[in-house]
Amino acid sequence: MSTKFKSSLSDHSNNKASPPTPRVSRLSKGVAKTDADSPSPLQNPRASVDRSPRSVDSKPTKQSTRLSKGTEAQAQIGLVQEDLKNAKEKLVLVEKEKAQAIEELKEAQRLAEEANEKLREALVAQKRAEENSEIEKFRAVEMEQSSIEVAQKKEEDWQKELEAVRNQHALDVATLLSATQELQRVKQELAMTCDAKNQALSHADDATKIAEIHVEKVEILSAELVRIETLKQELEKFQSYEEKFLEKEASIEQLNVELEAAKMTESYARNLVEEWQRKVEDLEIQAKEAKRMERSASESLESVMKQLEGSNDQLHDAQSEIASLKEKAGLLEISISRQRGDLEESKRLLVIAKDEAAEMVKKVDSLKSELETVKEEKTQALANEKLAADSVQTLLEEKNQLINELESSRDEEEKSKKAMESLTAALHEVSLESREAKEKLLSSQADNKEYVAEIEDLRLDLKASDEKYAMMLDGAKHEIDSLTDLIEQSKHEYQNSKAAWDEKELHLTNCVKQSEDENSALEKEISQLENLLKEAQGEARSTEEERAQLKNAVKEAESEVIYLQEVLGEAKAESMRLKESLMDKESELHGAVMENEELRTREAASHKKIEELSKLLEEACTKSMEDKLEVDLPSHEEAVKENHLMEKNNLCDVEVQTNTAEVEDSNGNPKGSDTNEKEDEDAVEVDLKMWDSYKIGEKTCRLKGSKSSNPLRGS
Repeated sequence: MSTKFKSSLSDHSNNKASPPTPRVSRLSKGVAKTDADSPSPLQNPRASVDRSPRSVDSKPTKQSTRLSKGTEAQAQIGLVQEDLKNAKEKLVLVEKEKAQAIEELKEAQRLAEEANEKLREALVAQKRAEENSEIEKFRAVEMEQSSIEVAQKKEEDWQKELEAVRNQHALDVATLLSATQELQRVKQELAMTCDAKNQALSHADDATKIAEIHVEKVEILSAELVRIETLKQELEKFQSYEEKFLEKEASIEQLNVELEAAKMTESYARNLVEEWQRKVEDLEIQAKEAKRMERSASESLESVMKQLEGSNDQLHDAQSEIASLKEKAGLLEISISRQRGDLEESKRLLVIAKDEAAEMVKKVDSLKSELETVKEEKTQALANEKLAADSVQTLLEEKNQLINELESSRDEEEKSKKAMESLTAALHEVSLESREAKEKLLSSQADNKEYVAEIEDLRLDLKASDEKYAMMLDGAKHEIDSLTDLIEQSKHEYQNSKAAWDEKELHLTNCVKQSEDENSALEKEISQLENLLKEAQGEARSTEEERAQLKNAVKEAESEVIYLQEVLGEAKAESMRLKESLMDKESELHGAVMENEELRTREAASHKKIEELSKLLEEACTKSMEDKLEVDLPSHEEAVKENHLMEKNNLCDVEVQTNTAEVEDSNGNPKGSDTNEKEDEDAVEVDLKMWDSYKIGEKTCRLKGSKSSNPLRGS
């Protein structure tokens, strides 16, 4: 609309700028007529004789019409001046409102910068708090399930914050609607000013161009207001972009914290794997020792069997010698009575050995039960690790859901400015939660220390049980050695006495049975140890599988780290782009402010020019009234006055031209700008036309006055 209106104004100005030449010709003709018709002092009596008395009768009617036309012109000029004053006042009001809007924009920018600084400080504090608390949080998550409740509380807090941000968003929308209504009201006022100017243009043709120039300036100002509104919208967009950038930075920082937490969990998992590897190595060492003990026991059994076979051979030899020794039985009865006491002592020793063997079996059973408890604790620890991993996965999923919800809420809350305060409050709440989490972590660390102390006690118990088992094995070895000594003693006793050989055969058969029972028991223990070894190998395989799974998880975490680093790079690039666009928009705002200042200077110059023209019009009107009152002066004095007035008019023309030149210079427009030169030329042409019309009217008044005065003088 503004371009169409400007084009119509330019066409109108061009159409009206073409006829100055005929008016100049009319002016020249009028001057010639005045020169030709103006009576000299010699021609006045002749003209008075030639005049008829009808001219005397037409004088009062002509004077009344002239007076009525002058009053109408003055009334129209007064109306035009009042309209111009109203338009000026409205323009001043519009400029004041524009200045207020610019100041509000500056205050909004300042508030946004302060909020951004507060946010940055809060984010730095949040970073420090999170860096101090995250390391302890993830350990607490692995040992306790209280972190799940903390996460739920966080979700509730985030939801509350989202509701607060939505409410603030609604308030911001209401403020924006009120601002748009005020801008529409300003536009309506501008439209009213345009209508008033159009009405003023309908009153006077000469003042139309000046009013049109003012209308064009008003349209330029309205266009500038529209441009300012667009700049406001762009500023709001840039503020939303800045908020998005800050949110992206916060998400990136959260991702960095998650990466650090993942690294901590990875290191913790590696430590667990190393501990389990150490345990497996210890179990392998124990299994090797058990195998070695088994081999030594089997070797001792083989030696005992060989000795028993040798004793059986000796028994066969002894049976062959029994016949020869029966003769000596009588002699050996005394020795048999002595040897019976020895046998009773050996039986007593065997009973003691059996009791000790039963105690050994009990101790072995207790060791087996302890091993089973250790295995159960191991399974419980594995189950706890699995539960911790599941809880970590659930927390990660919940965190991803929260991130998605936050991203969806960011699209709705781009224009919210007062959300900064709620975020600071949320940061305070997060700091309080971090303190609570620290206290919980301290309690969990104390529990962990207690668990570690219990584990160390169990390890000490295992070591003590291993030492007891080794001592029991040494005692068994000593008992086997003592039994071998007893067998050697019995061999010597068989060689010494015949009757003792019979009893010793029975004793040896009993010993063989006992040794077979012991061998079967040892074989059972060996089978149990083999089963234990198989179970330990299965556990080692399971630990290796878990280690492979942990390696895969570590690889996945590393891939996630690489992806997050790429996301960080992209976010940094976007932030640089946004900063560049902000700098461009700031430069555009500066240019708009400079253009507004230039327009103000031009408007002030145009106001000065209008005031000068109004003064000149008032002076011309006063002069015309004086000329009307001085119609009855002599012709010589009229000629002198006419010459004097002509000189004054010429001087006024020169002054108008100089004023227009000064206005053009004061506007500060460059010589190469076509639009400003056209506007100045139009204004000068309007001024010249007004002066031409004024001169023509003044000269006609003079001619009529001279004609009316001539017949009076003739009479």
